[in-house]
Amino acid sequence: MVKKARSRNAARSGEPRISDEAVRRATGRTWGEWIRWLDERGAAGMSHKQIVTILREEGGVESGWWQQSVTVGYERARGLRVEGQTAEVGFEIGVSRTVPLPAGEVWRRLTSPDGVRVWLGDGASLRFETGEPYRISDGTTGEVRVVVAGDRLRITRRPDGWARPATIQIRLAPKGEKTVVTFHEENLPGADEREARRAHYQAALVEIFSGDG
Repeated sequence: MVKKARSRNAARSGEPRISDEAVRRATGRTWGEWIRWLDERGAAGMSHKQIVTILREEGGVESGWWQQSVTVGYERARGLRVEGQTAEVGFEIGVSRTVPLPAGEVWRRLTSPDGVRVWLGDGASLRFETGEPYRISDGTTGEVRVVVAGDRLRITRRPDGWARPATIQIRLAPKGEKTVVTFHEENLPGADEREARRAHYQAALVEIFSGDG
């Protein structure tokens, strides 16, 4: 319990999540030393890609994984990155639920008109074919990108006024006689929208599968 609490506190405070000893063994410097080294080179004003580049070219970090890890740790320590934000896809959220139903029945419920209305929005009508566009009553538009019946679905979602669309992915993973349902959405514009979407998908899973465990 103490270890878990410490981990949660570290995430909230912006501290890097990999131990000092682990980063020193792999890269030759502790977190404090990397933060000072990067500060001296003006990394607080750099993009994620630029920080990765100087770690590789000047910092002697050869592993791509460690280049990314040190960059993310630095961004968190300096408040350049918050929970749920990634360099590649902006803010993202994932919500899962295990239901006592086979994947075929789960897919049927999710893709039924009522199911789509619950997780996508009022007035939503999807044709489950790649490239099919859609529009819902609040002005949100999007397009179906991937459909594998009984397995996964990927669509874009662009509310009116957004600079770029988000991407929604739904995946089903059979687990014995049960199915794990996962909603994942990326390219969200900010932390507030991320939390709103988390609540949205949690409520949608409850509504669609209420009474099913």
